[in-house]
Amino acid sequence: MWRLKGTALVLAVAMTIAVAPARANITTHLQAKDALVLIETPGGTGSGFIVSPTLVATACHVVKGAAAIQVHFWAARSRAAGRQLLCDERRDIAFIATSVPEGAVKLEFSGDKVAQGEQIWVWGFPLGTTIATEPSVSAGIVSATETAQGFIALDVSGAPGNSGGPVVNGRGKVVGIFVASWNVQGQGTTGFKYAASGVAAESLLRDTTAQTSLDRTGEPPAEADTVRPGDGIGGVKIGMTPAQAQQAVGLPPSSVGGGWHEWNTRKLSVYFDGGKALFIVTANPAIATLEGVRVGSTDVDLIKAYGAPVCASVGNFRGSALLGWYYEGMIVLLEGSPRKTALLVVIPKGAARAICR
Repeated sequence: MWRLKGTALVLAVAMTIAVAPARANITTHLQAKDALVLIETPGGTGSGFIVSPTLVATACHVVKGAAAIQVHFWAARSRAAGRQLLCDERRDIAFIATSVPEGAVKLEFSGDKVAQGEQIWVWGFPLGTTIATEPSVSAGIVSATETAQGFIALDVSGAPGNSGGPVVNGRGKVVGIFVASWNVQGQGTTGFKYAASGVAAESLLRDTTAQTSLDRTGEPPAEADTVRPGDGIGGVKIGMTPAQAQQAVGLPPSSVGGGWHEWNTRKLSVYFDGGKALFIVTANPAIATLEGVRVGSTDVDLIKAYGAPVCASVGNFRGSALLGWYYEGMIVLLEGSPRKTALLVVIPKGAARAICR
């Protein structure tokens, strides 16, 4: 039986704090290749790239109106059905919900506006698999960041099929999504290409992620399958009463004691203080954060998803020394070598910085 032993399960970690420095891994433009996908629809093929455990980014015109979408994962040598989740025609940006292979490489948007003259690389499948059976890469520069259509102008080679592929900088961060060649009436295609803004794509991704959570099949999961740091785990929210939590879970707790209400079949526990939920804990590997972190994820996965923790401390839990990483709204307890997540703990927003002082 999975049980939590009183408030010490979380509070013991909170009482012994030691700040832990961390460094994010640097991704180069060549490593972006493993995140590439070939997108197949009844109308043809395009390119895309993995941005989360359930989402692939591409150009809107690649999937708009498609009756069926197949996503071919190059690195995993596998494919899965996809579903258009968002298609912004004005910006030509789309996100596809699909079942991303376990451990797949995910690309991140740079978050900064690209600079004129900056060197970039465009990945994709030009002409599908006619030119090559692997993703192709082309090097170029940013020609202009201000255009009438709001796109980024690139001086780089590309062809039909490249649409939807990532435009990455030297650190492997996505600064744009390849969308079109620059055609001049009566003169045909020029050497210039267009890319949708990576800053705009990142904003749309945040909005999309905030509005919906998807399980690994690409279908909407039950509320209990999602962790929202600082808010709750699925339907159970910080501040709920025991009755409200029971209603959210859909069944009575397996045991109650010392402030803890435990749902052993769900590997879920809630600590109540003053009749309000203060900590929500899960040891269920099927439950993931919106960024894909779950029980079993490594410390590297955490760094990629959230960066360095606010602080860290070592505490004793069930006879084992566990390392607690404190993020805003969440504590992650790690064990083993390499370090892997043993528990996810949702805490009130702002609590981490208060604890870490």
